[in-house]
Amino acid sequence: MPQMGYDMLEGTVVRWLMTEGSEVNIGDALAEIETDKAVVEFEATEPGLLRKILVAEGATVPVGQVIAIVGDADEDISALESGDASPAPAPEPEPAPAEAPSEEEAAIPLPPPAAAADTEAPAAGGLRASPVARRIADEREIDLRQIQGTGPGGRVTKNDVLNFEPAEQPPAPVEAAPVVVASSEKPAPTPVEPPKPVVTPSVAAQTEAAGELVPMSRVRQQIARVTAKSKREAPHFYVSAEIDMTKAMDLRKQINATLESEGVRVSVNDMIIRACAQALKGFPNLNSYYTDDGIQMNDGINIGIAIAGEQGLILPAIMESGTMSLAEIAKASKDLVERATKGTLHAREYTGGTFAVSNLGMFDVTSFIAIIQPPQSAVLAVGTVAPRPIADGGEIKVASMMTATISADHRVTDGAESAQFLVAVKKMLEDPMSLLV
Repeated sequence: MPQMGYDMLEGTVVRWLMTEGSEVNIGDALAEIETDKAVVEFEATEPGLLRKILVAEGATVPVGQVIAIVGDADEDISALESGDASPAPAPEPEPAPAEAPSEEEAAIPLPPPAAAADTEAPAAGGLRASPVARRIADEREIDLRQIQGTGPGGRVTKNDVLNFEPAEQPPAPVEAAPVVVASSEKPAPTPVEPPKPVVTPSVAAQTEAAGELVPMSRVRQQIARVTAKSKREAPHFYVSAEIDMTKAMDLRKQINATLESEGVRVSVNDMIIRACAQALKGFPNLNSYYTDDGIQMNDGINIGIAIAGEQGLILPAIMESGTMSLAEIAKASKDLVERATKGTLHAREYTGGTFAVSNLGMFDVTSFIAIIQPPQSAVLAVGTVAPRPIADGGEIKVASMMTATISADHRVTDGAESAQFLVAVKKMLEDPMSLLV
């Protein structure tokens, strides 16, 4: 099972696209894999024959588990079929005595060191759960010990956590306040009734207004996890600029008239992507990934574009955007959107983005700020292009204006660098002939 995203822990085999015995070439689509983001084609990385399919359609398995065997016709695959060649899980290091256990370790008891290496045997006093199940349980504040696992050996799976409904706890009894009697000669006090719970009008209204609880799709769950993680861990800051798109809109009309016979149509978003791709060459920090070990610089410029689907937003990338002409970007962008709709995007298009553009101009949105897509370091949010009055040389004129806002990770860059990048994008869009060079 390939890892089709930096935070992907498991995937589901939706459909096998080849049968056992089929000849496989590098780049051939072997199967459709459903991740938390979408359905992606899994491509072969080695040539040979599809000797054996080990995971049935509909099965969900963790990243790294063998799902099929590709090899030569006379190659001995018995060890792979039996699972003997599967890599053993790395033993967990014992925490130093002086260190406090992590939040996850404190919430869920781990098996003793002697049993840790045996992943199939139940650990005494411990609990087995998939990493994604532990993470979701932690996010929802669910004690995994309350869940009956349906996985192998009672292992708690992600679906076990998602389908878990905690039992309602009975209200704690309210004891009457003790009554102090000063003298035994006085009559016994009247029994005091326990106070009744008070329900405020606002709480009562919320209870009455509660409607159907709609389960979240896998895409929506992934969006919730990624955006919360991004806002929690990456210190976002924002820089905005007003861009005069008058010349760019005029040039776009000329380009589309010229390329109409070729079936190519350049959009405003294509021009923005082209400007960003050119500007990023001078600002590599904004095209990088933050890691705990340092800033990972990316040689290629792969600009992701936000695409709204039925179940939520996805952000596939136009690979090698920095080497493309404006017309090539227009073709690639159209192709990306079409394949995103059909669910035939490649894994590298989901995982390889180094920068992103989110455009809500088609919804008549003036401006907004976007959340960074980890592990990227920046995203540019652009609004609609609309006529506005501006001051030009002491005179008031009407121009086609657009607001652009960059969200950037302060661990990787700062306001001055982001402002300089935005100015570079602004200059190219206001002098659009530079986009054709």
